[in-house]
Amino acid sequence: MKNDQCNNSLPLKKAMPKLIKTATEFKLSPTLAANELVAARRAKGEQVLQMGFGQSPFPVPPRLQKALGDAAHRKEYLPTVGLRELREAVSSYYKEKTSLDTDQYDVIIAPGSKLILYALQMAVKGDLILPVPNWVSYAPQAKMLHTGIINISAQLDNDGYHIDSEELRATILQARKEGKNPGKIILNYPNNPTGLTIPENELEVLAKVCVEEDILIISDEIYGLINFNNTYHTIAKYAPTHTAITTGLSKHLSLGGWRVGIGFIPKAIDGLQGLLSNIASETWACVSAPIQQAVTEAYKGHEDIENHIKDCTAIHNFMSQYVSEGLRQLGVSVPAPRGAFYNYPDFNFLRSALAQNGIKTSKELTDVILKDYGMVTLPGTAFGAAPEVLTLRISACDYDGTTVLKAYQDGETLNHDFVIKNAPHIEMALKAFRQFIQDIQQAASSN
Repeated sequence: MKNDQCNNSLPLKKAMPKLIKTATEFKLSPTLAANELVAARRAKGEQVLQMGFGQSPFPVPPRLQKALGDAAHRKEYLPTVGLRELREAVSSYYKEKTSLDTDQYDVIIAPGSKLILYALQMAVKGDLILPVPNWVSYAPQAKMLHTGIINISAQLDNDGYHIDSEELRATILQARKEGKNPGKIILNYPNNPTGLTIPENELEVLAKVCVEEDILIISDEIYGLINFNNTYHTIAKYAPTHTAITTGLSKHLSLGGWRVGIGFIPKAIDGLQGLLSNIASETWACVSAPIQQAVTEAYKGHEDIENHIKDCTAIHNFMSQYVSEGLRQLGVSVPAPRGAFYNYPDFNFLRSALAQNGIKTSKELTDVILKDYGMVTLPGTAFGAAPEVLTLRISACDYDGTTVLKAYQDGETLNHDFVIKNAPHIEMALKAFRQFIQDIQQAASSN
């Protein structure tokens, strides 16, 4: 008995659960990490400029607030693909907005477009063709699914975000020669991280290549209604049998936290909608009933909602151009944005001076800007760029959207004084960049 008691008192060696290798390769999404970093620092009373996380800051339109309150009693599970009334409203809305024949598509509703992107990658065979730079979650999703990635470089200039169609075809053919199986491509326009968009004539020729090579186009159009020329572009009209569209409410209506994603799934791909429904049934089940009922109002073409989108887009345009122009005045290379609310500046002109200060990668660049200047930005590496490419993604949304929208609707002119009065963090960010550049150049000249 004495020996048994002694043995029982010995600490037991615990066998801890083992994580799968894929899970250990990922960190928190860079954009969400940037948001949490700023929130934590501001909670401590620290001043920090948020130029990293791209969250549209405008208030929820009163009509949608009321609709959500009216739907609060709903507690039932809804169909996996989404509330019929919402899907029909979405289809009609986009048919009118885009001139796309939405009768050729089924609609699916998910808790954010990110899950539809993931489900499409899961459902469609083949390696993923991915233009660089690209949004932070495309490649990690492919890796989670053990899908191969085939990169192709995009060219950026004041005319837009360009993917050479013949280079695309050559990339597909070369990949097949190497035993790979290119089966899908993700396009995003207006583009995150660049704020640029693919010109209409280039969408047409890219569609032609994808149809001829039997590549599914996953067209991420989440910023489609924040196009600064007020024209909605979609590659789907050139390749309706080979294009699935993902979109939602998070950008043009600032409803990211409501988690509503929309998918247009081509009926020509027999069984795809059913497969996505099955995937949904085993993962997210359905989007919450009150949310689905409420957001149906966003797709009925109400004048107040449409005016809200128009006003917010005008402000996004102004703020994005204000930042890009301010950076260019400092010598930074940055194309004029065409949509969304981002800039993608290149600090290559400072390469030598930065190197003399021990800064050789975009990650090191963001680290110094945060540490010494209190500003959060995102490195080009988060969007697929090579470490030595000295690009950053800048989000022009660090202001109180309610204040800014009211000032604009009250007739205040969008100019420098408007920024100083209503969006001071935007001006502070440009001043921080100015000071950073001056400090780097001065330190280099004294070495």
